[in-house]
Amino acid sequence: MANFYTSDLHHAHKNILNFTERRKFTTVDNHTDWLVETWNKQVQPCDHVYHLGDLSFSSNYDEIVDFVYKLNGQIHLIQGNHDNLKVLSRLVQEGYAVWSGTYKETKLDSTKVCLLHYPITIWNRKQNGSYHLFGHCHSSYVPPNGKSLDVGIDNAYSLLGQHRLFNEQDIRDYMATRKSVQLDHHKER
Repeated sequence: MANFYTSDLHHAHKNILNFTERRKFTTVDNHTDWLVETWNKQVQPCDHVYHLGDLSFSSNYDEIVDFVYKLNGQIHLIQGNHDNLKVLSRLVQEGYAVWSGTYKETKLDSTKVCLLHYPITIWNRKQNGSYHLFGHCHSSYVPPNGKSLDVGIDNAYSLLGQHRLFNEQDIRDYMATRKSVQLDHHKER
């Protein structure tokens, strides 16, 4: 079993190719199939995937189910600005995902990981080296300090040279290059 992290798939978003480098690899008509292939190339059915928001632009629940049903893994869904929490909750209730919410904490090895759709400056246990994983930015924002990372598939393309999900080793490697900086009341005097 492995853990993967991603965000901002933007299923059924007709204009996403105009805003990202995905246009080099797929078309509007093939975007859904390309997303499924990109995901399933890495993820096995027993793996856990933390999707940090903006799963789909569709307002049709059956269309979203058809998409999610094709994705391997045990899916944890963080709500993004383009997601409906009721839809995400229904996906969990009907067994298409294992969890949904607006924020989640987990661990990578012994390190706390704070998951949210948006980048933030201060997060739980930041002063102790915890990680913050986010989406929303499509590789347009690199936080100036701290152990935080945009895990969206567009940022994977920017950092890793291919659209894919981040695995735990990708995150370890990236965080090893980042310095933990205290910006709040926990700062040593």
